[in-house]
Amino acid sequence: MTQRVLSSYEFARTLSRKFKAWRILAENSISELGLSLGEFGVLVTLSESGPHLMVDVAKSQAITQAAITRIVDKLEELELARREPSKTDKRKVRASITEKGEEQVSAGIRLYKKFVEKATRRMSLRDMNFVLSILEGMLDAAES
Repeated sequence: MTQRVLSSYEFARTLSRKFKAWRILAENSISELGLSLGEFGVLVTLSESGPHLMVDVAKSQAITQAAITRIVDKLEELELARREPSKTDKRKVRASITEKGEEQVSAGIRLYKKFVEKATRRMSLRDMNFVLSILEGMLDAAES
């Protein structure tokens, strides 16, 4: 079978479609939690790093202030996270995870690991490291 040569533009578009498909599958893997991948990502950040200023959580997730506000609104509604004014600057708001949120993180990590193990079952550790190396090289080149 002869492989077609892609232009760099076609390669980038194909790569973007594959990442989008991966994200959809990943989101489906945790769907029973009733959370989006973005909401789950915020919970994981709060679980791993403790209470954070909302602006810092937004930066760590590469989302806008408006998006983090909507996400934390939903997480508060579900009693998975809470907000409190900063002790040092009352204009700033800190988000933290609740015990119920920690339980959701544990369940979500189990579901996500199951998905990843299934998705990578035909790959060796060497294959995985090779893919990561290629992606890191592309990112380094794009940033320079």
